[in-house]
Amino acid sequence: MKQFFDTDWWKNTTGCTVGTIIGILLTFGTSFHLENRNKAEMARKTVLLTLHNLDASTRNMQTLLDELQQYDTLFTRAVSLMPDRLGQMGTDSLQMFVNAFGSRRLLMTDHTTSSIFSNSFEVWQCLDDEKVIGRIGNCYSVLEICREEYKRMEDLRMKAYQAYWHECPPMDYPDAEKAAKALLERHDVRYVLHIHSNITQMLAYTHDIVCQLNERNKQVLRITQEELDEAGKLLERNSYDIDSDDMKATENNLNENEGNE
Repeated sequence: MKQFFDTDWWKNTTGCTVGTIIGILLTFGTSFHLENRNKAEMARKTVLLTLHNLDASTRNMQTLLDELQQYDTLFTRAVSLMPDRLGQMGTDSLQMFVNAFGSRRLLMTDHTTSSIFSNSFEVWQCLDDEKVIGRIGNCYSVLEICREEYKRMEDLRMKAYQAYWHECPPMDYPDAEKAAKALLERHDVRYVLHIHSNITQMLAYTHDIVCQLNERNKQVLRITQEELDEAGKLLERNSYDIDSDDMKATENNLNENEGNE
């Protein structure tokens, strides 16, 4: 009982207890701080990759738009010269018209980045501006609508061109003018040419909207183009760099297989 009234003992016990508590608080506090910082850094990297992905998507869409607008000029010119003045376009332009109508572009879409962003609650928590999340979501939604509209138009065009081809392939006509005229006289072809112009205009309008939304997010988050370019370089290195050891292992496996044969 005497020790309970010993002042030195109480001082030592209290000091040890307080020191232990402070140590625990510092340990958990530091871990909590580091964890939050890591989450914030990861969130920013995810946002960087997302905005870089949107940049790449808008550039691809611009390339597609440039091609569609060139085709639209060619298609509009051909329709305006029907039925008796097609020869004014010249053989090369008429062949280009038929080939352009029958061309097909392979659209490759990678939804990985959008999926990561959409399912990352930690990213949403670290973003102070909820409008940023909305704008990013709108960008992906609009781009998906654009791809669907382009695909719908392309499917109609391919269906019309295949029907035209089965009736008589373009190379079987006496000349390019007759081949182009036969194509333009089809009702399904004229319908496709009609919606081609409308969809091209719609894609150009929505493309501008996506670009504006993406640029606004860069401004709000104070992300520079240099940061986005670095993120792109990192992706390229991870995607295309092959480790020399992996190459040697592959080469050894090939040599072993050849020896076994």
